[in-house]
Parts: sequence; C-alpha cells; structure tokens
Amino acid sequence: MKLLQYLFFSLLTGVVGKAVTRFFDKNVILIADREDIYMEDSLNISDLKPDNYDNAMDLRGTPTHVCVCGCTVWNLKVMFEEGMISQYFLDMECSSCGSLATAPTPVDDRNELD
Repeated sequence: MKLLQYLFFSLLTGVVGKAVTRFFDKNVILIADREDIYMEDSLNISDLKPDNYDNAMDLRGTPTHVCVCGCTVWNLKVMFEEGMISQYFLDMECSSCGSLATAPTPVDDRNELD
C-alpha cells in the first residue's frame, strides 16, 4: 500500500511539476504595488519636451496632426475664455523630437470644405 501511495505521489508531483515548468517558461509574472503603477502612468509636464534638438526640423507650412517622428503630442500656446480654448498659436512643437510644425484649424479639415 505504501508503495502504491509513493508511486501515485511521484506521478502527481511529476505531472504538476511539468505543468508549472511549462507555465513559467511561457509566461512572465510581474508583481507590482499601486505606487509602482501610479508612478509609471504619471508624467510631469516638463518631461514632454525633447532632451536635445539635434533631430528637430522646421515642418511649418502645411498643417499636420502627426510629426514625422510618429509622435501625436504637441506643445502649443493657447488662450482660454470661460474654460474653453478660444485662441491658439499656429506654431507648435513636437513633444518628442522638438520639430516645429503648423497646427491644423477647422478650415483645414477637408471634409468641412466639401
């Protein structure tokens, strides 16, 4: 009887061991607390500018939504009235590479012109 229990336990341990090994071979387990998650998601506004302007270009002229580097976040100067943007400068700077571009306006929307 003890031999049967030992064989059963060995078989069970082998099967479970292989399953656990396969699980950890295929998956990465990440353990993080709330502070780690909040720190990764929050950015300081001063981090939204390039470290250097070596790759910056002057792309002003044709309004654009996306920089040539692929970034879609821009630094702009705006004016507010009653909680809404009432006016903005057309010169904008890419927050990733520092390239200058022209901000789009509602008139630039081709669907609106049709």
